[in-house]
Amino acid sequence: MANFEVGGAALGRVHRKANDKKFFCYFTGFIQGIVASGGIEPEEVKPLLDQCFEFARNVGDEDAFEIIEDFNAELLEADSLFDAAEYRMRDIDPDCERSALNRFLGFCAGIACDDRITLAETEKVIAFAQEQPSVLEDVGARAVISCCVDAVEDGEISSEESTEICYSISRIVGDCYADTGMSALGSVPVFEEAKIDEILEGTSFVLTGAFTVSPRRILEDAILERGGLVAKSPSGKTDYLVVASEASRDWVQTHKGTKIIKAIQLREKSGQPHFLSEMRLLKILDL
Repeated sequence: MANFEVGGAALGRVHRKANDKKFFCYFTGFIQGIVASGGIEPEEVKPLLDQCFEFARNVGDEDAFEIIEDFNAELLEADSLFDAAEYRMRDIDPDCERSALNRFLGFCAGIACDDRITLAETEKVIAFAQEQPSVLEDVGARAVISCCVDAVEDGEISSEESTEICYSISRIVGDCYADTGMSALGSVPVFEEAKIDEILEGTSFVLTGAFTVSPRRILEDAILERGGLVAKSPSGKTDYLVVASEASRDWVQTHKGTKIIKAIQLREKSGQPHFLSEMRLLKILDL
């Protein structure tokens, strides 16, 4: 029998087609985000290349290889990225809501990679939502779009508004490249984290993501030993959702899976579960 361990090869084969589609849409959006200001900003070149290396190495994306080759040959220009994105759009179902959201996530990561949002980029976020209104069903995406709508009212983007938009984007795709120096692929959203120092008797936990401590059972056993409870998926009884430092390869979206999505929906109704980072859990468990 196949070993369906989280992040394992067996699950990778099961999710291969869905993952390929997810990453294709995300990278398409990322390219569109890079050129959303009308060109390639100097501060966007390094994030673009690092993202391309990531997709070339882990996904085998042909356009990622070509962008790297163009840069090495000093041929990289905005027009080639515009053309690549337009060509890729032919392979994306315009009616697929999941594809639209993953492309939106990539788009947001692209425009925010230099930690600065221009008026043109802000207007394109709004236009994206108008063309693909299904993205508004995601609470995080809705917050980004709302932030952009408020910012363009006076026809310019102040530094404070740019910072606010970047922060709202970090809550759906993680911190930007300018902050981390790392590709956005594999990042997890920035959550408002619960401040706890111990596990109380009967406290319920759900774990999600690719944890540095593997197998995940090590963490689950440590929680149980301290009187906590561990469940497979969030419910109204869940106290904490522990989010790993790295996104899972097989999540339904590039930066969050069904557990995070469900937890966010539950929080909107009841205020819990609370979010807990892997690093804080490891500190609590003394691992």
